[in-house]
Order: sequence, then C-alpha cells, then structure tokens
Amino acid sequence: MDELDLPEVLGIDRAGLIDGIAGSVDVFDAARAGAEALEIPFSADAISNVIICGMGGSAIAGDLVASTYYERTRVPLVVHRGYYLPGWADDRTLTMLMSYSGETEETLTAAMQALERESPAIAITSGGKLDTWYNGRHGVPVLPIPGGLQPRMALLHMLIPAVVLLARLGVIPPQDDELDAARDAIGAAIDAYGPDRPTEANPAKQVAMRLHDKVPVIYGAEVTSGVAFRWKCQFNENAKQPAFWAALPEMNHNEIVGWEDAREFGDQAQVVMLRDPRQHRQVERRIALTREIIQSKVTGVLTIEGEGETPLARVIDLVMLGDYVSLYAACLRRVDPNPVDSIGLLKEGLATTGNQRLAAGESGSI
Repeated sequence: MDELDLPEVLGIDRAGLIDGIAGSVDVFDAARAGAEALEIPFSADAISNVIICGMGGSAIAGDLVASTYYERTRVPLVVHRGYYLPGWADDRTLTMLMSYSGETEETLTAAMQALERESPAIAITSGGKLDTWYNGRHGVPVLPIPGGLQPRMALLHMLIPAVVLLARLGVIPPQDDELDAARDAIGAAIDAYGPDRPTEANPAKQVAMRLHDKVPVIYGAEVTSGVAFRWKCQFNENAKQPAFWAALPEMNHNEIVGWEDAREFGDQAQVVMLRDPRQHRQVERRIALTREIIQSKVTGVLTIEGEGETPLARVIDLVMLGDYVSLYAACLRRVDPNPVDSIGLLKEGLATTGNQRLAAGESGSI
C-alpha cells in the first residue's frame, strides 16, 4: 500500500481539512443561493469599474475572478491588496470587500475609504468589524458566510458569490451555465482526488509524491495565472514549505533566464505548469518552449491541464487539485496543515506595536 493510502499518514491532518473538501458541493450550493438572494441597493448603471479588496486567502477569490474572466469583463476590474484605495476610485467604483474574519486591517481601512468616496460597495465576510460596522452602522449590503474555517479553506464561500454578484451587476456575462458546469467539476474533483481513491488511480496523490522534498515552482498563463498563485499559497500554508509562482508570457521575459545557471537551486526545484486548452496559440508555444529550455535545469517539469466544460469549471478543477496536493504534501512531510503560527505571531506583533504607538499619543488606524 502506498504511503498516502495509510490512515496513520493521512491522520497527520488532525483538523480534517482533507475530509472537509468532500462537502464542497454543498458549500457551492449555499454560496450561490446566498449571493442570488442578496439585496443590492444600486444598479449596474452605477458602476464604471470594480475593485476587489482583500488579503491572503480572501483575496485569492478576486485573483481567480480576474484571471478567469479577463477577456470577458465589461468594465475595468482590479484586485487590491493594501490599505489605501487607488486615487481613481470614486462614486462609480464598485468596491467588493472580502475578509473572511471581518477583522483584516487592510480591508477595513479600504472599507472606510470606500464610504468616504461614496462608492457602491458589497462585503463578503463571516462577521467581525466589517459586518457590524458596514452592515449594522452604514447599511452596506453584507453577504454572511459560515465562520470557523481557516480563510484559505473558505475559497468557494467567497469565489462563487463574487461570480454571482458580478454577473448580477453586469460586470461579467450571465453565469448560470458556467456555474452549473463548475458544480459538476467540483463533484468530479472530489471523486478523482479524494483520500478514498488509492494513489495508483489518484492524480493528486501522485503529484504530491512527485513534489515531496522539492521546492514547487508553479507557472500559469492567462486563465490559470490566478490558480498558480493559489497553488503557491496552499503549499506555503498547508505544507509549510517554500513555493514560488509566476505567469507566462511575463516569465519568459525575465525569470526564464534565472534557470540558466541554477545549479543547486535547480536541484531543489520541481516545476508545475498549469495550462488551459483554450489559451492563445502563442502561449501554447511558450509553454512548450519554456519546458524544453528549463527541464534540464530542474528536477522535473510537470504539465497539468484543467478538466471541465467551461473556463470556470477548469479553474475550479485545478484549484481543487492543488488544494488536495498541498494537503497530501503536508502529510508526507508529517506536518499538521491546519496551524499558521507565523501569521498569528505577525498579527500579535502588529497589535502590540499599534497599542504602544497609541499609548504614546501617535496616530494610527485600522
């Protein structure tokens, strides 16, 4: 029996993150229904551009929307990570605020600025200050989502509402058919990558073993660029190991040169290239040529294509594959994927520093 088929190895995941993915179809249904029912007090005509604000796992939903729909957005759309909104954000900028906890200081600061600029806004959160302050005090529509999860494991709770709401507001085309296909892709991914499927027939377990004790370098392109970043972050947080990402064609103008004389760095690197069957023909050529150029400089290059009938379905398939792979990688490394101690230490340090500054009479805000 292969290592990842042993209960004692999978038992390293003490919080049950792997088993939790099995409920993703129900999560999808609830997220879709909630977003379809949310009352929006402004019309599509009020929107000239969109800013999706968030940090960490909450912001990745915005990345996936931006990369999946980059050819089909009807107004400019950007993902914003940080405290201050860009200067052009105004009363015709839809500000979509994503904070799983509702306590993310960068997103709360952006929320205050959105109110000051009278921007039409929507928040997606499990509670916290973003809910009580935005919804309770200012009447901004807030879509409530279930709490008690690690933010990175709440992706569907945030991604699916974002797609539904942006479609309702005319930012992207109607999505009923694509959402149906995405739901089918989730069910197929659970069946193909879940823990009950043995390694010999499980692509996720096979990829995890291929990446074991290596540094994953994930490359995406066009619709898969957001997925590549998601894979990188999941390896960081779940498997507790360094991982890196970049997107083609930009990577061909700089990073590819870094592999020319990689030496011991290349000995540690395993490259994963995420492709989509409907990419630009030149991107297809670039993927093939990049693989040819770098494969002798690294331990290996693995090319993976998403499964599904639509771009959103294929993106979700690759996301779920990456989630399973990173969790299996944690089990192989014998590390519990749930805790993110370094993030907690950083937040504690920031809070202590902020309190000391306020005690000394210095200005500050969250």
